[in-house]
Amino acid sequence: MLHKQAGETGVRPLPDFPARRRCFYAAARFMQALQRSGPLTDNRGGVALILVIWVMVILVAIVGEFSYSMRTEISIVKNFKEEEEAYQLALSGIEAAKAEILASSAEPAGMYVNEDGILVLNAEGEEEPERKGDLGKGTFEYTIIDEEGKLNINTASRKQLRHIFRYTGVEGAELDTIVDSIIDWRDTDSLHMLNGAEEDYYQSLKRPYSCKDGPFDSVEELLLVKGMTPEIFLGSAGAGSSETGEEKEKKTYSGVARYLTVNGPGRININTAPAVVLEAVFGPEKADNIIVRREAGPVARPDTGGGISSDFFTVISTGSNADGTIRRTVKAILHRRQNEMEIVYWNDNIT
Repeated sequence: MLHKQAGETGVRPLPDFPARRRCFYAAARFMQALQRSGPLTDNRGGVALILVIWVMVILVAIVGEFSYSMRTEISIVKNFKEEEEAYQLALSGIEAAKAEILASSAEPAGMYVNEDGILVLNAEGEEEPERKGDLGKGTFEYTIIDEEGKLNINTASRKQLRHIFRYTGVEGAELDTIVDSIIDWRDTDSLHMLNGAEEDYYQSLKRPYSCKDGPFDSVEELLLVKGMTPEIFLGSAGAGSSETGEEKEKKTYSGVARYLTVNGPGRININTAPAVVLEAVFGPEKADNIIVRREAGPVARPDTGGGISSDFFTVISTGSNADGTIRRTVKAILHRRQNEMEIVYWNDNIT
């Protein structure tokens, strides 16, 4: 009906506007057509009234949709702005950590881990350093972890790796498979360890990839190794369990990621290494002796074969907006070189 009346009054075809503007344009042209057609009587007037009502309904729907779209776009822009602010606050935490690490370089043997598991870089400082701050309308907080207090998976022996994985809950054939596969992954040959895996295994997977046959570039690369799972890597509580029923109740892991690194010269910092790492490297007797010595304060002489200072640190920094609803976390591994800090690992997609 609308197209017929428009043709009778000489209305030109609608231009190819976007849908929303086209509807407004059609309504305006229709009202002009009604005005030119003269007085409306009888059935013709009733039909015109119905058409006008329908046009008004369409206009109301368009206005409502337009209003909703604008509110959505405003919300998106606001969230983007606050997320970017949170990211910049997280970067501020990274910079604060750099300054703290550089300030501690005058006392290389002064670092230790306190009773709460917090790394203290300056033995003369406070037990729990203030690693947070306010900046603008938001806040940031960060933690510092000594990378050289961990076992280096690129240089660790099979015995040392087995000790760490067994401590976190990996046993039996699963333990043999993972440890042998780690060695196969990092060595340069194509020969299999007894329970390991080389190129043929990884190419046979549903989504094949190559065996690296070279040193690990990050600890996360362990997830590519045969037998490794997120539960073993992060711990059952941190990654959830992929097992079900009774098997789920029996298998629990505490996570190996916290004890392993790919950074540093391979020498363990005896002032910051946890007991399980000390036992893996030095054996239970020497490990107990080191822990007893640490109770009196940071060990000043590396007479046990380990180190007493570190140059590689992990920093995890989180920035938050004013009400804490938007948070961004950045993880960086820093290498201290005299009076400079080099970033050797960066991940700003931490959830």
